[in-house]
Amino acid sequence: MKKLIMVLLLFACLKVRAQNAGSITVGGDLDKFYPTLWTDGGWSSNTASVLEIGRSSTHVNGDWRGTVIAKFSYHTYAWGNGAGFLNADVTQVNNLENTPNDRNRNFIAGWRDATIRSGSGSIIIWLRGGGTTYYYKSLYANAPVVYDGVANPLPFQEENGPAHSYKTTKDPYVNSDGMSRSGTAYFNGVVTPNYFAGDVGVGTPDTKGYKLAVNGKIRAQEIKVETANWPDYVFAKDYALPSLKETEKHIQEKGHLPGIPSAQEVKNNGVDLGEMNAKLLKKIEELTLYLIQKDKELEQVKADNKQTREMLLKMKK
Repeated sequence: MKKLIMVLLLFACLKVRAQNAGSITVGGDLDKFYPTLWTDGGWSSNTASVLEIGRSSTHVNGDWRGTVIAKFSYHTYAWGNGAGFLNADVTQVNNLENTPNDRNRNFIAGWRDATIRSGSGSIIIWLRGGGTTYYYKSLYANAPVVYDGVANPLPFQEENGPAHSYKTTKDPYVNSDGMSRSGTAYFNGVVTPNYFAGDVGVGTPDTKGYKLAVNGKIRAQEIKVETANWPDYVFAKDYALPSLKETEKHIQEKGHLPGIPSAQEVKNNGVDLGEMNAKLLKKIEELTLYLIQKDKELEQVKADNKQTREMLLKMKK
């Protein structure tokens, strides 16, 4: 029994030691983010390391300093072993909504695997300075090192790699409201479609208020655009068809067709496919009406010419 108890106590101690919790304070300036070094304790155990960094109270280190809860899961590259990744779930915000400096919203500005050309077994996480305290919990033993010019001098020299100093802005890959993944994502919803409640940006973090924004080319087998106010009203009897003289005048003055955006407007604002197709169809329908009018005028000219020829023949006889 005593041996069993001792074994259980030893196992419990080892389990407690395997999880490391503590806190660090990053000095320097409040508007800068400094490199901090964290170890990959799970590498030799053939598992991913898991690190949680957070501050639940917004008033730590000062009123309304802000909060962050983040979880990192990573396995370092370590001289090219291949299965390296660094994923993060981050939620960070400063409670002062009208802060003059948007950088105050962020506590984590970026991260990097520091083992591309070494076996140091470390990752770098840039954390906001200014005497800001962070609390951490690691699945494996961890001894974070802060390079803020106070605890340790800047820059941090990555082994066989570049030197790293502070950042002044958040890197684009950092999602301050959710997941940032280093690998490719597969969402295999078949019966129930994959659902995204918010806006989606591909190649850009700024969707400019659109549900989908793509910075690059799109290839698809079929695109369906739903639009209202389809311009069949052009064929209504009460539609005021502009005269060709009015259209000519507009072209001479503006350099483009009436109702069609200019080249500069398209360059600045892009083109709404549904709206533009409707505008183009309207012009096609107006053009069709012009052709019908001209065809009627041509038929009348032909009839008049025929009548004139018949009169000339009679006079000649």
